[in-house]
Amino acid sequence: MKGYILAGGLSQRFGSDKARYLVDGEPLAVRIAAVLRAAGLDPWLVARAPRGLGLPELLEPDGPRHPLWGVAAALGEGSDAFVIPCDLVDVRVEQVRALSDAGAIAAGQPLFGVYPARLRDRARAFAEAGGSVRAFVAELPVLDVGPIANLNQPIGS
Repeated sequence: MKGYILAGGLSQRFGSDKARYLVDGEPLAVRIAAVLRAAGLDPWLVARAPRGLGLPELLEPDGPRHPLWGVAAALGEGSDAFVIPCDLVDVRVEQVRALSDAGAIAAGQPLFGVYPARLRDRARAFAEAGGSVRAFVAELPVLDVGPIANLNQPIGS
């Protein structure tokens, strides 16, 4: 299964490109890709424009920004997709494996987990309408994989 790292946002609150932000000398998206790879997934970056991070990239459509555009792009590949935001700084291999094995999304992190291919058109419709991600995932299985930290500001800020 492919693991899609969502990196299509503007990172306005963060102040710089989260996908390229260095954590321990490594771009955050590359760090997450290593976790996905260790969990047996094929990592891809989903973004609005190429990032040049050495990962295969899938581009979202232009238009209003919404995280479900990245999900729809990933599901447009025709199979189930493992999705993860690029700002989950301390994600662990065990968490990815547990979600992948269960075919579930993470409790408290609706953009982290497995999305069935059958939801592609629904993801597009929700993105076009500016719908809630939580409403979109309301019927998906949820698994508690422990605490998951988002990096919403640069470290040390």
